[in-house]
Amino acid sequence: MSHEAIRTVFDTWATNGRAEGMEQGHGDVVAQVVGQMGIRPGMQSLDLGCGHGWATRLLGKAAPGATAIGVDVSPAMIAKAEETHDLTSRARYVLGTFDALDFKDGRFDRVFSMEAIYYAPDLTAALAEIARVTKSGGELHMLLDRFQESPVTEGWSADVGLEMAWLGVAEWEEAVRAAGFTDVTSSRVLDSRGPSDAADADRVALHEAGTLWIRGTRS
Repeated sequence: MSHEAIRTVFDTWATNGRAEGMEQGHGDVVAQVVGQMGIRPGMQSLDLGCGHGWATRLLGKAAPGATAIGVDVSPAMIAKAEETHDLTSRARYVLGTFDALDFKDGRFDRVFSMEAIYYAPDLTAALAEIARVTKSGGELHMLLDRFQESPVTEGWSADVGLEMAWLGVAEWEEAVRAAGFTDVTSSRVLDSRGPSDAADADRVALHEAGTLWIRGTRS
């Protein structure tokens, strides 16, 4: 899989309503997690796979003086993030890839990603870059709906038309440890609104599996 293929898909999503759909679908879970990330005044956060920037904006107003930068491979998503930016969020948006982040070592107090890291063409390289730009003592918070313990998500790669990492919980934890994070833990976050369609068995199963939240501290 190439960055160009990912860019093409997400450029399309930026113009066909999928960007707004991701905010609607994931908003409750992200709000729960951001509220527990311990973001303090003045902290700097990085949002990987920011799409049109909705989560970046949440991070950028999570505490007085906190700031956030969103990174996405899609020019159309970055343009949409700029268009929908609000003046109450201390956030900005940058075009880039996970495996070549244009930031100095140890830049960020918190690194966040919602439903994005498994698109990385080289997951090991992406996690190594995440570790590089995280401060010692800083934290990584990754949210994933697609993992092996949620079997209803296995076919998503074919549906989207992109390769996506397909790992179990223990494998994700080990990959984060190998990148240089300690105190790695995981839990499931349930959308407090319930399944998006209670009559759809797959939607119910997706809700019951929850969103995988993997946390780690940079050593």
